[in-house]
Amino acid sequence: MVHDDDDDKTMVHDVSMLDGTVSQSRSAALICISGRSIGQMFLLAKDETTIGRAPECDVFLDDEGVSRHHAKIIRHDDILVAMDLGSTNGTYHEGERIQVLTLEDGARIQVGTATILQFRYQDQREMQFHALMQTFKTHDPMTEAYNKRAFMMEVEKELGFARRHQQPMSVIMLDLDHFKRVNDTYGHQAGDLVLRSVAQCVMETIRKEDLFARYGGEEFSILLRNTAIERAFVTAERVRRNIEELEVTHNGRRIPCTVSVGVAELVEETVRPTDLIEAADERLYMAKRRGRNRTEASLFD
Repeated sequence: MVHDDDDDKTMVHDVSMLDGTVSQSRSAALICISGRSIGQMFLLAKDETTIGRAPECDVFLDDEGVSRHHAKIIRHDDILVAMDLGSTNGTYHEGERIQVLTLEDGARIQVGTATILQFRYQDQREMQFHALMQTFKTHDPMTEAYNKRAFMMEVEKELGFARRHQQPMSVIMLDLDHFKRVNDTYGHQAGDLVLRSVAQCVMETIRKEDLFARYGGEEFSILLRNTAIERAFVTAERVRRNIEELEVTHNGRRIPCTVSVGVAELVEETVRPTDLIEAADERLYMAKRRGRNRTEASLFD
């Protein structure tokens, strides 16, 4: 015998109305489904979107098989067209090398030897989902700062931009002092609390346009756009002092927090992003050797 439960009825909605709302807000995008940038989504909102390995490209692909300026997407009203830019390894659709291709929803284009981009129209919910997945890929879940991989990709982009526009650029590296002692004395949960508190403090101290990352373990990094070494040093000192003044308590016990900080700026000898990181790291370890809880910069060399 079947009983009807008035409190457990399925709600009936007009699905056509919902679908209409979604379709009106769909946006064109490229989603990387194969290659080093797998999972990344690129919105095609501009009249012309460039694709390539050069940091200034709208769709930046860190793949050696991709040319620096490989292809572009051109928008003509509601029609989007992919165009190869004379790339070395070519642009392909369904196994055939193409020069120009009108994109249809679901079309896959291979850029170079390993990267495949799928063209899709995304509604708001799909875009939110991909944005969330991208956050998981680029951010450290504990501190909500960028992770090392995402940070290094951004440094490479900014390095190229700073050189082209002849702008200064600096990097700050900071490392928690005696962090192992914190874990040993107060426990790993307390150590995690310290990491989160320090990260929050840094994010509240730096500018919105600055890029903050957890570089590894208890080491963090900050990219300062359009900032010379003098201003970078002032920022680093402000960060160091604010961390020193943090009130971090665990189980009623206050945990002292200090950091050693190193600062370096873009110079003519800087070739790779790692050169800039290593220069700041050298100053960081100089700060450690000179007693910790201090800032060292190439300004004073």
